[in-house]
Amino acid sequence: MNAPLPLIPYPLQVDLLPGHFRWSAQIGIAVDSNVTEILSFLDALPVDFRPILGDSFEDSQLNIYIDSALAVEAYQLKILPEQQIEIIAADSHGVFYALQTLLQLILAAYEPGKLELSLPCVHITDQPRFAWRGFMLDEARHFQGMQTVKDLLDWMAYFKLNIFHWHLTEDQGWRIEINKYPRLIEVGASRSASQVSGFLGKQLNAIPHSGFYTQAEIQEIVSYAAERHIQIVPEIEMPGHSQAALAAYPELGCTGGPYQVSPRWGIHADIMCPGKPGTSTFLQNVLTEILELFPGKFIHTGGDEAPKTRWKSCPDCKQLARENGVARINELQTILTNRISHFLSTHGRTLIGWNEMLADGLDPNAVVQYWVGREKILLKHIRSGRKAILSNFGAYYLDHGYAHSSLDKVYQYEPVFKQLEPEFHHNILGIETPLWTEFVPNRERLDWQIFPRLLAVAETAWLDNRKKDLTSFHQRLPSLLKQLDVKNVGYALFSDANPPSYKRLFGTISLMQAGKGQR
Repeated sequence: MNAPLPLIPYPLQVDLLPGHFRWSAQIGIAVDSNVTEILSFLDALPVDFRPILGDSFEDSQLNIYIDSALAVEAYQLKILPEQQIEIIAADSHGVFYALQTLLQLILAAYEPGKLELSLPCVHITDQPRFAWRGFMLDEARHFQGMQTVKDLLDWMAYFKLNIFHWHLTEDQGWRIEINKYPRLIEVGASRSASQVSGFLGKQLNAIPHSGFYTQAEIQEIVSYAAERHIQIVPEIEMPGHSQAALAAYPELGCTGGPYQVSPRWGIHADIMCPGKPGTSTFLQNVLTEILELFPGKFIHTGGDEAPKTRWKSCPDCKQLARENGVARINELQTILTNRISHFLSTHGRTLIGWNEMLADGLDPNAVVQYWVGREKILLKHIRSGRKAILSNFGAYYLDHGYAHSSLDKVYQYEPVFKQLEPEFHHNILGIETPLWTEFVPNRERLDWQIFPRLLAVAETAWLDNRKKDLTSFHQRLPSLLKQLDVKNVGYALFSDANPPSYKRLFGTISLMQAGKGQR
């Protein structure tokens, strides 16, 4: 049996052909309508293996053809013994992903000092399982900065992930410039300390932490992502996880403050007050600037972990409940969410929120992102037509230690609920793996938490579940890890990523400890 090609995610269909293709700097590529994709591909090649560009297909050995009969993002890649490479795709997305597959084959064969690389001749037919193949970075807890984000976008593109969910606001920091509300960054982007004990502890390090993105920097990153066929979905938390905003504008809270940008993790009682008219005005003004910065279809509004303690004693919230005939104060969250969903829809956008927002009266067009609990309610909504994104807490949270979420566990996890009937599977947009950064203060820790598990998620997001093979994944992984080595990515070694069974016994306990299970 032939060894699998060194590719992650693995293609849907691979047919090996006799012979090899000799790749060198002397081959020709015709530049056509896919200029952006070609130039991105060339930039990723080692300098001594970048081929000659031209505008004539007669002299080209790498040719691209568009076939609208293929599915969106699908492609065929033919590396032929006649020293020709053909890419057939329905659109630029498919062209881009075909080039990533070719790039992986080239980099796997690359050795410094060689003048020519030998690529296997092969016919690949490929298309993704899910349309939504996401990674989420929380920069509200710990700000990472533009270079880290760009590097992550590069790796996402390489592994065919196409959604970057950017968590930009929290109790612990507001990370995006909003011109109409300057205090969001003047006050909300800095905190005096950070919690260093586990989630049940109280120890702080007394080291200030701050950081934010200007609107110009946001625009640069959005453009950078678009060139890599990645849509950025910004998250502006509401009504909970909002102490940084309240510290800047205390009139948005039920009590009027004072509030602080919290140095502590976890769930906080002080959240935005839906009963105050200024709250909806503030949120719509913020989102107006967000819409100008992020052209994608989706805006994430959080909606999770919003305790209603303050609402129950707030006269403004009680008045809003009476005006809307609401018996339970908790239902005010649905009223607020629907206001924002309607506002977004009038601008051609769709609201996404975590599954705590689910309620019978919720706007049916709102998309739910599932992370934990309330499965029966979620399934009810999916069966009624609501679209969903799956980010299961037990498998896909990259901030968890490897004792809890080992590499093999992440790879083998099947995200679609077994009890969901096949006729409703089309309501699953796809999967997303979040990295929350309470205990990820720097790049070293970030790399260790993300890699190599991101590769396992990428394969699940792309490859049909019936084609997945853990043994094959293990065989292919070393080649890709060598490429991470070249870029100085500090990934978890295989022995750390798949710890022995006795360490996994304490995996759940590690989630409450300081560092959440770091080695």
